[in-house]
Amino acid sequence: MTHSPENNEILKRIMQREQEQLLLQSICESLAMTENRAEFHRVVNSELKSKLEFEHFCIFLYQEAKEGYVLFYSSESSKSLQFKDEVIKTDFFDRVLNSPDPVLIPKPEIIKTGLQFIVGEGYKNTIKKTLFCNVPSKRFQVVLCLGYSKDGKPEREDLRLVRQLCSQLNITLTNILLLEKYIPLHGQSNQVTQDEKIHIPAHDMGIVGSSEPMQQVRNLISMVSESDTGVIILGESGTGKELVAKAIHENSGRKNKKLIKINCAAIPENLLESELFGHEKGSFTGAVSQKKGKFEMAHNGTLFLDEIGELPIELQVKLLRALQEKEIERIGGHKTIAVNVRIIAATNRDLQQEITKGNFRADLYYRLNIFPIYIPSLKERIEDVKVLAQFFVQRFCVKNKQKIKTISAKAMRTLEMHSWPGNVRELEHAIERAVLLSPEKTIKEIAVSSYNDKTYTTADNTVIKSWREFEKDYLLSVLKFCNGRISGDNGAAALLDLPPTTLKSRMERLGIKKRHYLS
Repeated sequence: MTHSPENNEILKRIMQREQEQLLLQSICESLAMTENRAEFHRVVNSELKSKLEFEHFCIFLYQEAKEGYVLFYSSESSKSLQFKDEVIKTDFFDRVLNSPDPVLIPKPEIIKTGLQFIVGEGYKNTIKKTLFCNVPSKRFQVVLCLGYSKDGKPEREDLRLVRQLCSQLNITLTNILLLEKYIPLHGQSNQVTQDEKIHIPAHDMGIVGSSEPMQQVRNLISMVSESDTGVIILGESGTGKELVAKAIHENSGRKNKKLIKINCAAIPENLLESELFGHEKGSFTGAVSQKKGKFEMAHNGTLFLDEIGELPIELQVKLLRALQEKEIERIGGHKTIAVNVRIIAATNRDLQQEITKGNFRADLYYRLNIFPIYIPSLKERIEDVKVLAQFFVQRFCVKNKQKIKTISAKAMRTLEMHSWPGNVRELEHAIERAVLLSPEKTIKEIAVSSYNDKTYTTADNTVIKSWREFEKDYLLSVLKFCNGRISGDNGAAALLDLPPTTLKSRMERLGIKKRHYLS
């Protein structure tokens, strides 16, 4: 069978694309396993260099503290050490960041950028052109530089491959920097200086997630941290209220003092007063010595009162006095002790409802509710599931001394379709379980709980459904009413006042298929 020249050209392009994808997959797998700079250096020089046919490879990273770029990595190790403290301020990087395509610079023009002394000795000898690319990232401003020894413009296929490489580099660099900052690698000497380690902007505050609700949380943290204003953190269990309290403390003027935490629901009622205010020797049976309470321990620092809604009503009076008078008395003591403490409280309860029930004092509520911060549930920021899952995979692989793994597309869809009644804590436990159970480099299955889909029946036979089931039923009724039409003037999206893409993503998350509303 013969093929026309047009068909031969099409087959040639298809085979070329397949080879590109195989090459890219190989590169991405190697980079995905990279968890520190030493491994990154090995991958660049042993794999990327031969596969992408460049002579030199370096990465420039913007540091807010230095108001300029620094050389984060160079394939010439000597350059990484020699210029690690050099601050680079050039308008050329703005041009690269704003360009939709990689910027090609011939050898004679490299001097105009002011970078020839950093990017490598090869520019005196073999390098004939350089390619500067923006590495797209929500966390960092990163510029990649590739030096080639061959003349001429890069082929279209080369540019396409470099763009796809930059997407994977964003993930790899994020992993390396997160591990350097938050997860010390045991058994490895730390050759990174303190200035080099702080690449993650302060506004990230150790809180993973780039959704709009979490950006609002970060903004509120930034607004309140520097003051001594009391904060109350609201949200469901497992959303990360303690992380927010820690972020407020560490970005405040009290960051060099202690952050003392107490869970009001975890301590027996008869011991809670002693834990908060301390006691004198002999003040009650078992008080064999004097003990300082959490308020004294947090003097000049921050006291985090978790699950404040569980505090007994009798203790609420004493807590209110301590907050108003800024002084306490130990149990059995006769003198007041002045304390300078910033209070951060947290609860998963509706305190106004608890006031109505008589379980919480209104005056204490108004004393605490000066600056509320609401932490959204995970189902309210489902777009953060992917980055959270990847973050936990990195953490648990390091913790359990395993090679860094990736999550398959199928497993990720399972995560994004789950409603996460246990929020981030449930996701964290699911990922840890998957990391331990998966024998391969790719996690193909992640088990999630399904108890949230249960329905309940009251004594008068009223059926109470979970919110997930209620939302699913409601969307199905609208879709059936619109005869299965999603887009258009008479479609379900228009009736619900939603973008069609949003409706489709909700349908996917809830497992709604055509057969459910067209039958």
